[in-house]
Amino acid sequence: MAEHPRGAWRAWSERLDTFVGAEALFSRLYGDREVAIWLDSAQQAYGMGRFSIMGSPEGQRDHVIEHAAAGIVRIDGHVAGSDIWDVLADRVDAHPIEPRTDLPFVGGYVGSIGYGAKAIGRARGASPDAQLVHLSRFVVLDHVEWRIHVVAVGPDEDAQDARAWIAATSERILAVRDAEAADGGATREFDAPRRDTDGDSPHVAPADRTDPAPAAASVTRDQYVRDLATVRTWLATGDSYEACYTYTLRFPFDGDALDAYRRLRRTNAAPYAAFLRLPGREILSCSPERFLTVTSAGWAETKPIKGTARRVADPPADAEAARALAADPKTRSENLMIVDLLRNDLGRISAPGTVTVPSLMAVESYATVHQLVTSVRSELLPRDAVGVRAAEALFPPGSMTGAPKKRTVELLDELEAEPRGVYSGVIGLFSRCGSVDLSVVIRTAVVSGGEVSIGTGGAITYDSDPDAEADETVAKSTPLLRAFGRAHPFA
Repeated sequence: MAEHPRGAWRAWSERLDTFVGAEALFSRLYGDREVAIWLDSAQQAYGMGRFSIMGSPEGQRDHVIEHAAAGIVRIDGHVAGSDIWDVLADRVDAHPIEPRTDLPFVGGYVGSIGYGAKAIGRARGASPDAQLVHLSRFVVLDHVEWRIHVVAVGPDEDAQDARAWIAATSERILAVRDAEAADGGATREFDAPRRDTDGDSPHVAPADRTDPAPAAASVTRDQYVRDLATVRTWLATGDSYEACYTYTLRFPFDGDALDAYRRLRRTNAAPYAAFLRLPGREILSCSPERFLTVTSAGWAETKPIKGTARRVADPPADAEAARALAADPKTRSENLMIVDLLRNDLGRISAPGTVTVPSLMAVESYATVHQLVTSVRSELLPRDAVGVRAAEALFPPGSMTGAPKKRTVELLDELEAEPRGVYSGVIGLFSRCGSVDLSVVIRTAVVSGGEVSIGTGGAITYDSDPDAEADETVAKSTPLLRAFGRAHPFA
């Protein structure tokens, strides 16, 4: 891995005034790569999901940062430090690039930071706590203007190579477009971001016609109920006010993870969907939850989700399910506690008086569920690598821990049967222009070593009903299980 002196880089790009189905494009350009990234805006909804980004390491400037569970950060296998946030901040700041209004990403790091990378509580498990791929060559799909940007970044001496790569990649994209047109554009209907987000036309996944085998869970339903009783004692004594208790589903798998992801995105489209092929594992996500977005100008937004209700095929009944979710006292109290936590987290790193809540407990409707969502925004205080440091300050996501965060995380670490791994962490990008866009890792499957693992859970308050909470975890994880032909053992 070559090192380069600190200094500004530049971005070269070509805009193609055409569009290609994202599934076909990723498969043709990157489907056979050992490491490949697809941040997939499979749904355009609620101000999210405009751009998709795909790429793979190209040449000596690209590499993979891994944060091992033992607390060692490596870059392409070489030890680079002990703290993932310090290493990431230093690397992003080393070669800044001016922001561009036509691109959400001008090179940098894309990947996953798992729950185990937290500085509080205990990190457990043998899998890497973070894997981030540096991309200097990539493709951006604009789902609003129906354009494709082919982008290369680097120092001035990269100009000739960058332009040659852009020209070659543009030709490959146009060839994919022509092949898709000849084939009738079969994949396009699944690539058009869904805009029916007002609850009038729910896109409900069809029921399985087979009798799928159940996954194995890290707890039985009886143990889940007993564990929730333990959580209730924390709430009664004031050790916690709300705790997000989780468990893991597992089953063997020897199929194609990309095929499973295609099935998942077609039945459970989400604005923060992603397919990541990383060293030793593949991550399939259909998350609707924004953890943090930071603009290059330093404005931040987080959108915690607290409250989930199944969608139903009958429109009046579906609308009633949304209304009941918005009015539920237990769900509203969950939201208020997490919003207060995030206002506090953002307040510590933001300019005084800039923390606002522009949207409080709004219903957002997705393919299979309604969610209750709040937006919290602020202007961050200026500092080096402000986007990276903001993500560090808010990590792990408050919607996946509870409040108060530190003590609740410690208690959950002791109670939960398995480490969460990728689940409850974040997926997304850290751009060299200073912008950040990250999702919360929910509705996500990890394929590794011939096995699939899926985390699921929910926020527990003193008034929580254990059976209702168990049923909610089934609703959250069933679309993922169906993509692999599996069922939930609690159902």
